[in-house]
Amino acid sequence: MQSKKHVLRLPALAAGLALCAPLMAQDRTIPEYDDVRVDYPGSDFVRDIAGEDRFYFRFGAMYFAPDVQTNYIEAKNLSEVAETALGGPGPHYLEGEATADPLLLPGIIFGYKLPWGKGWSLELIASAPPTLELKAEGKLADEPLVPEVNGIPTGVPALGEEIATTKAAPPLVTLVKRFRLNKGIQPYLGAGIGYLFTFDTEVTNPVATALGEPDIDVDNKFGWAAQAGLDFHLSEHWWVSLDTKYISFPDVSAVVSDMVVEAPGLPQVPYERVGDVEYNADINILAYSLGIGFTF
Repeated sequence: MQSKKHVLRLPALAAGLALCAPLMAQDRTIPEYDDVRVDYPGSDFVRDIAGEDRFYFRFGAMYFAPDVQTNYIEAKNLSEVAETALGGPGPHYLEGEATADPLLLPGIIFGYKLPWGKGWSLELIASAPPTLELKAEGKLADEPLVPEVNGIPTGVPALGEEIATTKAAPPLVTLVKRFRLNKGIQPYLGAGIGYLFTFDTEVTNPVATALGEPDIDVDNKFGWAAQAGLDFHLSEHWWVSLDTKYISFPDVSAVVSDMVVEAPGLPQVPYERVGDVEYNADINILAYSLGIGFTF
């Protein structure tokens, strides 16, 4: 229940802003850029590089809500004991799901208005790399990987919820089209590509790490994104933005290698090398952002 409240908090705040923004922005015509050109420290330097009325940025809060869709979980490269426990020669597919908690982070979006046509721009998301906590659900979390061998209970416990953590740096570039350019409220649509880059990944499961630290490798993958939003202009240069993105990284695999577990029920085999476990999923993310922007 608590997590649902967190999920709804930012969209609710954004909805409130959307209701209030018309009172601030009205449906007025924005003055010409040359008539209200500001001179903040460094603004002339940026204009010399990017051009007049070209470069912009917005800073605010970004809320990421991951939706992990499991494709398969496969145990492979098994020891003889583990293969026997799982019913003989493979392939061996395990039942269960993996999840990741939502995250709220500060972030900046850099934009550049393209010189051809009006209303077209490129945007780049830049934020602190989030740390994702990967968790298990279902039989993967509740039942041991190797429950018994030849009818003898191994004593190997269930994995539980905690699986691994990883830092993710998903750079995302989108092509954006804005409409009603001379109005105080400007809707926009966009689409683009992203790249899922992970680092500092480690297994944190207490069962898997009891006798050492198994290796884990997560795919780096290209994905795609679609976005929609509203800009509420407070002046020619300053504006408030409400933005929603759908980001998808299909067919992402994470492989845990050389996992060894304790087997207290088998005194002749006090520990057993289980082998490798490959988890494959489609990672889809709803990203909400609320921020204030400035155009040079």
